Amino acid sequence: MVSRNTSSRSSAAPSAHRRGPGRPKAGSEDKRERVLNEAVALFGAHGYAGTSLADIAAAADISKAGLLHHFSSKDELFAQVLDRRDREDVNAISELAGDDPWAMLDAYLRLVERNAQRRELVAIYTATIVSVLDADHPAHEWFVEHLHVSVQALIDALEKGKAAGVVRADAPSELIARSVTALSDGLQIQWLASTTDGTAADATLATDMVAEIRLYIEGLKERWGVSA
Repeated sequence: MVSRNTSSRSSAAPSAHRRGPGRPKAGSEDKRERVLNEAVALFGAHGYAGTSLADIAAAADISKAGLLHHFSSKDELFAQVLDRRDREDVNAISELAGDDPWAMLDAYLRLVERNAQRRELVAIYTATIVSVLDADHPAHEWFVEHLHVSVQALIDALEKGKAAGVVRADAPSELIARSVTALSDGLQIQWLASTTDGTAADATLATDMVAEIRLYIEGLKERWGVSA
């Protein structure tokens, strides 16, 4: 999905982290997967512009040429990181939800709970928000499509819920879908701000994402659900 070539967006390069004690030696695991895992960590910590292929190659204990054998460019590698994040999230929801909108929102809540244990992937997603302002950013198309798919999936589920008689006919499906997505994104930003080392954020931003989204979903069920 992300195929545009972009000019170099240089910034101070982060120091690459190398294999620590107990980490498997190079060659003892799938090299492509190892590169992808290190890319997740570095993109999550430093963003797209602040991470170079050389940084990722050093962290993965592989040569840059070896990295390029598996990923033709930084854009392709970044796209694979983003695609991995979405695949994991979609799989987590689809396994639990089916066509029931309330089951989908319950599965969405479990996903938020899971994401609270995967800070690096949340950080990548949040750092990618800037791409909405730049159509040439390597993540722009992915991010817009991600938002569209997320909102549309909730709209479709709510409309099916109306047809099945479990959602009130006057429920504003699009408004609900957009607000759930916006709440999740906003809470992730506050959570990252409050949990970053040396942060300037005070306790007012120390969100419990799971509890707050659960509260909102319970309110939606009470307001728009139809009792059996």
